[in-house]
Amino acid sequence: MDSSDPAVITHVGIAESAAAALTVALVADALDFLGLREQVISPTVRPIQPGVRLIGRARPIEVRASDVVPDEPYVGEMAALAALAPGDIACYHVDPAVEAALFGELFAVAARAQGAVGAVLDGPVRDVRQMRELGFPVFASGISPYDTKGRAEVVAHDAPVTCGGVLVSQGDLVVGDDDGVVVVPAARVADVVTAVTAKLADEHGALADLQSGLTVHEVWERWKAF
Repeated sequence: MDSSDPAVITHVGIAESAAAALTVALVADALDFLGLREQVISPTVRPIQPGVRLIGRARPIEVRASDVVPDEPYVGEMAALAALAPGDIACYHVDPAVEAALFGELFAVAARAQGAVGAVLDGPVRDVRQMRELGFPVFASGISPYDTKGRAEVVAHDAPVTCGGVLVSQGDLVVGDDDGVVVVPAARVADVVTAVTAKLADEHGALADLQSGLTVHEVWERWKAF
């Protein structure tokens, strides 16, 4: 499922037409214009399947390394998944020491059942083939077959985390595509949508002029848009 489907967009509080225009590149440009220049998650975090689009609200999850094998494993992991709501994106901060996969096929099915529309992890995932077949948008910095039991634990959810170098708070807007992932602070979403709409109109004009034969300098002077 592409999280830009209309049924998903209704949960993020943005008009369908506006949400459809929110590519990662355009949102990053809009954030630059607004003075928020550090909102793109590390380029090591990539989609496990090319061509997917992701748009939703962040639900932060904190993961740390642990060598303790608990009597009741996955307590934190399951609590974080159970807290997900329609339109949410699970955003994991993963301790760099963790080599185990924090997300896989079963978690993807469980998250989707909660209404979540994707996951972003600055750590490993597994069951990549199965998640691709499922069509659940997942962005991650690596792949590992290791289970988390005795290797990692979820210690918190819904508290702010740093994911891929970007502060992510509950309710922030998360946009992902083949260019990466960008995070819009909840308080600036309306400003970003306005800025993207204006820039997109300029880019359409610039593209038309380039295709008509104007030079790059002529187009720049007219539109100031590249």
